[in-house]
Amino acid sequence: MLPGANDEPLVRIVTALVDTVSAMVVDGERAGQVSLEDVHLELCFWRTFGNEVTVVVIDLSQPPRQVRAPIAVELPTLVEATVKCARHFLRDVEQHRGDIETELVALEKRLKRLTSAVIEERPRREAPAPWSAVRSATGTVGFSLRDDDGRTLAWNRKTRAGLPPLLFDGELTLADGTHHAGLPFLAMMGLARSAAEGNARIGGQQVPPDQLYLAGLDLCLALRSRNPALGANPYVEALQVRCTDGLMAMRKPVPDTTMATVSPPRSTPGVPLAPIGDVRRVTLQPRWSRPVALGEEGGRILLGKRWAIVHSPHAAHAFTKAGATAFRHLSTRGVAIGEDGDAICATPERLLFYEGRGPTAQWLRDADGGRLGPHLETIDGVLVCPLGRRGVAGFARLSGRELWRFEPPRTQSITFSRVGTRVLVGTDGGTLYGIDAGDGQVRFKVKAGLPVARAPVAVRNRALVVLNRGEHSAIYLCDALSSGDTTPAGAIVWTRELILSSPCAPVWARGHTWLGGARDGRTVLVCLGPRGQVLWEKTIPCDARTLTLLPWEGGVLVADARGAATRVLPDGSAEWVLGSSGDELNRAIPITVRRRTLVVPGPVTRLVQPRGGRVLAELATGPRMLDLVTDAKLTIYVLREPGTLETFVPGTALAVVPSAV
Repeated sequence: MLPGANDEPLVRIVTALVDTVSAMVVDGERAGQVSLEDVHLELCFWRTFGNEVTVVVIDLSQPPRQVRAPIAVELPTLVEATVKCARHFLRDVEQHRGDIETELVALEKRLKRLTSAVIEERPRREAPAPWSAVRSATGTVGFSLRDDDGRTLAWNRKTRAGLPPLLFDGELTLADGTHHAGLPFLAMMGLARSAAEGNARIGGQQVPPDQLYLAGLDLCLALRSRNPALGANPYVEALQVRCTDGLMAMRKPVPDTTMATVSPPRSTPGVPLAPIGDVRRVTLQPRWSRPVALGEEGGRILLGKRWAIVHSPHAAHAFTKAGATAFRHLSTRGVAIGEDGDAICATPERLLFYEGRGPTAQWLRDADGGRLGPHLETIDGVLVCPLGRRGVAGFARLSGRELWRFEPPRTQSITFSRVGTRVLVGTDGGTLYGIDAGDGQVRFKVKAGLPVARAPVAVRNRALVVLNRGEHSAIYLCDALSSGDTTPAGAIVWTRELILSSPCAPVWARGHTWLGGARDGRTVLVCLGPRGQVLWEKTIPCDARTLTLLPWEGGVLVADARGAATRVLPDGSAEWVLGSSGDELNRAIPITVRRRTLVVPGPVTRLVQPRGGRVLAELATGPRMLDLVTDAKLTIYVLREPGTLETFVPGTALAVVPSAV
């Protein structure tokens, strides 16, 4: 049934099979799905009435298709075969158990849940009314959809299997009567991919890409009208994004027909970008370069509204947007600085607070000689900063009085972030503390068996926390701020264990969570649903050790320290891939999107169009680059070793198109 699937990791496949069958038996799910990502195969299960289950294999490579005819089996037989398969697998790998102990323990727990479940028949009275939708082919491309057994209603935001509910019958049609019968959603997925290359055909006839994209959007609209929850289905969302991107890529620039007075040329590096539209072509020209006086190696750029601040653990040097020096702080025990320029400098005897570019300190107080910084947060009149790597302290902004200090016991290192007025401190012992910024009281504490690997990521009033030790990782979502008596602060919303090493910082958007890491020598990207369920796992061509993620239009943009990048759509397919641009940087620099232009830091920093992956400009920054940030006007600030801050502004070689379809 599964041609070519010879090298799939059995522990992952057997675990996924047990999970899928268990969800159908225990949770009453009608749909199930097992992904074989190496060969782009999806094993789809659909439970009809009674105890019958239909099994079908879908190949998602180009073009997507059904590999062979569906096979009907009885659910008790499927459960028996799954249990037998899992037990034989556990017996065969017993002598190598030490290598994959964590995975096998999880599999045994899932198997116990399946074997203790009672199989119940589905009554026929649950059958929904048949549904159909038709789009006329007068606009070149049409379709007819038929759902007689309620597949499209089986999807909700808690469902793990996204593809089986979309395997309904129907056909695609052309105005001349040409038609393509089968699974219309799969066919539309393949045609939308081919349309980007101008090679979309139905029945051997070429189809205009714009008409095909419009038909794809109408198909997504019909499905969402049938079941609004399908808007969060990763496959529906990916088709909608692909069709929207295709239409926007086909738009032509609208010429300016208004009367304009031609002004004499100005001695500026380039014409500013228009306030609306997508950048289609751009050059980068140097504006100014300044030496940075930090007194030590390394450094990071902190971009505020008024200044570009280069800071290190013991110094900060700020420049105006025109390149003039604004202020400079240097202290032996650390400098904590924020985006607005407020800074606390620590000496062996004193703490001094500087407000912006003021030449004198606003207050000073005695200190115990401990280390401070380098980050500073101002929360409701309280200055909050880390105490080296061991704790956090809060100071009154007006008087400098130390309001509170928190140093978790038995801790060697901490991570530090904030959600609203709550300071989040994660420890290498696996504990997450939620501290009130006003009084320093611990409002909640979450204990785990793994160290906190990354600084908690704010998700509205909640926080995403990543744990890791070796190849065993976990991620959970918790309430950082209370929402009444029903959801107190510190309550766990969901948690998910994963087999990943070197997990990156997670990102969240539209109810989905993305997390990347290494597994079996590959870089794996995992997408989690609103309840923490694994929607898909895909291998991506980036380095897991220096992975950075950025959510964008329903999917995610991924890059690493070599300058390699890719865009992954909501269904896990790669829209485009960029190879590495040279040697690896000393650290991973986050990617950003400014003016709908993706900036990928690397030995050769590239400006990329997120739709399509076309490179708009390249800037040779070299492997000795320490940091890079971009402001809203697409001005790029580059910090190079041994200490030089350079700026580059967009030039005049660009074209802008309207942002509306």
